[in-house]
Amino acid sequence: MADENVNSCTRPSGGESGFEASSHPNTIDLESPCETESDPSIIPLTSRHTSEVWKHYKRKRVGDEIKAEWPRAGTSHLKDHTKCCPKRLCKDLRQTRLFGTQVNPVDKSETLTLAPYEFHQDHGRHDLAEMIILHKYPLNMVEHYRFRKFCKTMQPGFKVPCRNTTRKDIMTRYGVEKGIMSSLLEKTKGKITLTTDMWTSSNQKKCYMAVTAHFIDNSWKCCFVVVFCAVMVLYDVMCCCFAVVRIFLYVEAPHTKDVLADALCKSIYDWNLDCRISSVTLDNCTTNDALMSILRVKLPKDSLILRGRFLHLRCCAHILNLIVQDGLTVIGESIERVRKTTFEKSAKTYAKNCSKKLVLDCKTRWNSTYEMLKVAIMYKNVFDILSGRESDIYKCAPLKEDWEPAERICEKLSMFSEATNDFSGTKYPTANVYFTIVCDIRCALNEWLQSTDPLIKRMASIMLEKYNKYWSDVNTLLAVAAVLDPRYKMAVVSYYYNEFYVGFEVDFEVEKVKDLLRELVSEYSSKYGEGKVKDSNYFSKPPTSNKVGGNAKLSGFVKYLEAQKLPIKPNAPDNFDILTWWKTNGSTYPILQMIARDILGIPASSVASESAFSSRLLPSTVEALMCAQNWIWTNIKGGGELKEVEYEQLIE
Repeated sequence: MADENVNSCTRPSGGESGFEASSHPNTIDLESPCETESDPSIIPLTSRHTSEVWKHYKRKRVGDEIKAEWPRAGTSHLKDHTKCCPKRLCKDLRQTRLFGTQVNPVDKSETLTLAPYEFHQDHGRHDLAEMIILHKYPLNMVEHYRFRKFCKTMQPGFKVPCRNTTRKDIMTRYGVEKGIMSSLLEKTKGKITLTTDMWTSSNQKKCYMAVTAHFIDNSWKCCFVVVFCAVMVLYDVMCCCFAVVRIFLYVEAPHTKDVLADALCKSIYDWNLDCRISSVTLDNCTTNDALMSILRVKLPKDSLILRGRFLHLRCCAHILNLIVQDGLTVIGESIERVRKTTFEKSAKTYAKNCSKKLVLDCKTRWNSTYEMLKVAIMYKNVFDILSGRESDIYKCAPLKEDWEPAERICEKLSMFSEATNDFSGTKYPTANVYFTIVCDIRCALNEWLQSTDPLIKRMASIMLEKYNKYWSDVNTLLAVAAVLDPRYKMAVVSYYYNEFYVGFEVDFEVEKVKDLLRELVSEYSSKYGEGKVKDSNYFSKPPTSNKVGGNAKLSGFVKYLEAQKLPIKPNAPDNFDILTWWKTNGSTYPILQMIARDILGIPASSVASESAFSSRLLPSTVEALMCAQNWIWTNIKGGGELKEVEYEQLIE
């Protein structure tokens, strides 16, 4: 008869009183009086504690270190004891199973290991909650008959929890993940930009505010994180990164400026971001304008860039939508006829290649209308056949005279489609492309005004009127972001302003950008100084005065502008990584590097929240699901700053 497996170890020899292995791997002793107040479960283990043996013993936090319950027990001592501990021996080989232990980061393959199998109910509940979070399963699936039967077949010992218990497990996981993300945010250098968007459930009439925090992390890597009633997601896509923290807040009606301002301020103060905000990017509406006037008063001005002169930025993607929507009115009737037509079955019958379905557009998003028109033009012959053979059904089919103007308009709209995609990027900085895109659009509209095509000329006139309403004066702060691109510097500003202005106006507008950059250099030098640039977090301490001469402050600024621009190879793919450049060359221009980190972290548009919300869940559950889902996916995809081994140790 094989010895029975017991889920605990005896004490090591040598009188190690009070020391024994845990029945649950990676458990933390929360009862010890030696522990600090912070939760050890969110403290990463050091390289001394990555050995597999630590999974079998209780550990606790003592000061800044993680130790075993018996402080003199080292890794080697624990390994020796584990081999001879009678309660951990598994002499019956039939009790061993193959397990995937280590994951290859390249091909994601697992290394199989023969080890004793121990079932833990808590592990099963943990994985069940994670599965529901990641894959957006309904909470009541745990009560489905077939699901419970499936679980019983796979592991008879697993007791499937009820819906309420599963919800508690999800909330627990959310709390752990929030602690991890909060710790990462505190260690991040630089300022943070917020964007907001509103989402309303159609059947509940409940409104959620999506608050996203954008920043560049300590290793200049691309991150996506979410906070408070929020979802903190972390992406790590390239060597340098742009970070985002998304927050989903339930906002009670009525949605007035005061209610929205209170909700936004609550998220800011809950995550201790009040002294780290650089700007807030919002959609264009009067409520948001009023919201920003309230927020401007509540935030400490000394912590804002230039005392909050550029605190409020308008979403570029939203402005583009307004411009193009107005322009599309010139072919409004043709679009409406395409919109009312469905023809998938006939397209497969009459068209040789039917690889794309007709896109159903959304009237509030011009790009969906653009995609709908592109596909409809591909199948314009099908529309003609439908109107002839099935005229009793398709009475609103597009006419032949609709197609030619639609094709001409679509050709022009491709530029706006590319601009929207560039503005909406989350895996790379968008602040440095704002200036060139906005100026290119203005140049194109001016050119279209000279067109001999009356349709294009009329569309350009309508678009330019809306353009001038929002972009007649280019945002100077984002023009500075273009100057911080070492490929262009001041040359890009001079080039475009020579296109738009004449005479002394050119020099005046160019000098405005230079003056703003000088102000930024002077402010950052006075507040932080070059000696403080290498601090772990130069925003963790209040700004102090630094008596540096004006010429000394601007020396790096002048040196940067006078240095030779990076060469741009014609016809080469545009894969320049501006964050990597500033990470590598920032030591030459330390003050400019600080400015670049903060300004390049500003998004050109707000990140819309398009996640699917369950209409039957409480707001707190929605918050936990949305946040935890993004946090967990972050670390599964390898995008977080935590290594995979450390992350698994924390959540256990």
